[in-house]
Amino acid sequence: MKKKLLNISVLLLSVLVLINCEDRSSLVNSDILDTGGADFTNFVSIGNSLTAGFQNNGLYESSQNYSYGMLIAKQVSTTYEQPIYSDPGTPGRLEINGFTSEGLPIITPNTSSGELTNSNYTRAYNNLGIPGIVLADVLLTESSPSEYSGSNPLIDAVLRGQGTVLDQALSKNPTMTTVWIGNNDILGYATSGGTLPYTPVANFTTLYGNLIGGLAASGTEVVAANIPDVQNIPFFTTVGPTVGATLKPIVDAGQAMGLFYSKDITDVSNYGLASPDDLIDGKVLMTLKGSTYAALIGTPTGAFYEDNGIPVPPGVDTNQPFGLHPQNPWPDALTLDPDEISTVNTVVGSYNNVIANTLTTFDFALVDINGFFDDIKASESVGGMIINGLAFTTAFVAGNVFSLDGVHPTTQGYGIVANEFIKVINDKYDAAIPEINVSTLPGSLPLSGTGSLVKFAPGALSNLIL
Repeated sequence: MKKKLLNISVLLLSVLVLINCEDRSSLVNSDILDTGGADFTNFVSIGNSLTAGFQNNGLYESSQNYSYGMLIAKQVSTTYEQPIYSDPGTPGRLEINGFTSEGLPIITPNTSSGELTNSNYTRAYNNLGIPGIVLADVLLTESSPSEYSGSNPLIDAVLRGQGTVLDQALSKNPTMTTVWIGNNDILGYATSGGTLPYTPVANFTTLYGNLIGGLAASGTEVVAANIPDVQNIPFFTTVGPTVGATLKPIVDAGQAMGLFYSKDITDVSNYGLASPDDLIDGKVLMTLKGSTYAALIGTPTGAFYEDNGIPVPPGVDTNQPFGLHPQNPWPDALTLDPDEISTVNTVVGSYNNVIANTLTTFDFALVDINGFFDDIKASESVGGMIINGLAFTTAFVAGNVFSLDGVHPTTQGYGIVANEFIKVINDKYDAAIPEINVSTLPGSLPLSGTGSLVKFAPGALSNLIL
């Protein structure tokens, strides 16, 4: 990808909409608000980055203001305190740093960082979402480093020595609690190409039962979401089809056999061969982290190992064409092969069964986020799911749902998630909480060096590739 910066002002006029208008997403008259049997007097959210409002690989105020919990709180006019990081937030926020000659965004990390602005808040936060944590952390971790998810300064920033996530949630005497946890228990395995462990289903079952049981004992109502299929998020679906389409004419001409990929980084003889159609159809997935190295396929290189400080594995010959020779295969850490995809699907299915069964036991409500994203994916054959006049798909950036990191939602993405919670709450508690008009939510893709947040006009990047 070229690093040349183009004249942004001309491109913005054609494909971007700058948002500087008043936020009209919560025009609620509290005098006529009907929450039915749902009591939001003390509203608490438990979860990870998806609950925290993480976006574009960072946690920062202009995103946190539209976390799904905050959006719900605005709709029901209740207090909702979050651990707010000033922009640009935690280190490494991804930003658009110009465009290529094809009009595609150049995405780079911001090396600056913001500060936690309300660490002196004396009580537990209402939003107890902590990026990077797993289910066990909610019940057992009080400070970083975590025995279960490693070193993580955000654990200390949110918990501040006041006990575990569950302890702090219960300290607020919650009347309504949303729970969206368990994603990282399998996502770490998936995003690492199957090189990191996942939480065993038996452990997940015990931990989730203890969490929901502990909340039930407090008297709070609980509305919990399940875990989406990783094959519906662009972190796994963007690079492979592009590489497959590029390789197809080369393979058809007999100039290559396909993409050789490592199945075990410690054993170079254990490799797979993906045809272009395997990559295009998602039978073999390449992670978004691999976008940097996709352009090097066919080149004699060991750049992946050099860049990541990894010794070249025994038997790998970096003089061979990268990805096109079994002795210099595409790295295991950047691939989900068919066996690993099967493992992820089985584990996600088992986790979601545990979540559904546990909630049923306590007569709590389930938000089927997994099914919702399945529906978005299925709608792509007819142009996407239309919500408030906007088309939503699972495509990277251009689909409006996912931010620049390919995993976490955009502001509008969090809006449609919040609406799924609101629908379930309305149904479960005979309420009439108004849904959010997501078309009124502001842009959320940061422009490097400007402080501006933008959103793409519908279809502006319909042919987005890396």
